[in-house]
Amino acid sequence: MSSRTGFIALEEDLSSIMSEARFLHSKATAESSLSLVCQFKEQLDPELCYKTALLHDIAREWSDFELQAYAEKFSLLLEEEEREDPVLLHAPVGAHLLGEKGYESSLCLAVRYHTLGSIAMGRLGLVLFIADYIEERRTHLNETTRKDLRSLPSLEMVCLEILGMQELHLHKKGKLPARCSVELKHFLLADGRL
Repeated sequence: MSSRTGFIALEEDLSSIMSEARFLHSKATAESSLSLVCQFKEQLDPELCYKTALLHDIAREWSDFELQAYAEKFSLLLEEEEREDPVLLHAPVGAHLLGEKGYESSLCLAVRYHTLGSIAMGRLGLVLFIADYIEERRTHLNETTRKDLRSLPSLEMVCLEILGMQELHLHKKGKLPARCSVELKHFLLADGRL
């Protein structure tokens, strides 16, 4: 499915405020989320999944200063890693911005945790977290790794594998994963289901 007719206006709006590369990533993430919902037979509204993925990077191209100023202005609750690495602020800022515009709370929660993951992100957030990581335009994965991830038997197992890959990447940079990422990993290891 290359485009959803009901979202033409939203796509036009986003393409006017995002760079072409960011907009194409958002569309590819939306397509990936639909594919995951279908593959894993999830009982989620496909239109909500598509809309959530289209909007997930709404604040991704803001400057560090703009993100920090917005987070401070609205006293957003942040993870320590988001304070230390301002680019991560695009998730909580984007979620708050979308909430102010009247979007569904499940959509806002999914956007809030799409970078670090959290047990609070819900099923919609789980789909977005995975879709954002594995979408076809991403160059950090080769096609074999992408297929291996998609061949796992559940979204929880895919998420666990991604969390492990992220942890390894952070370790190489001398960093530790965020507390919410670690909590999610332990929750999933204990057979938790979002």
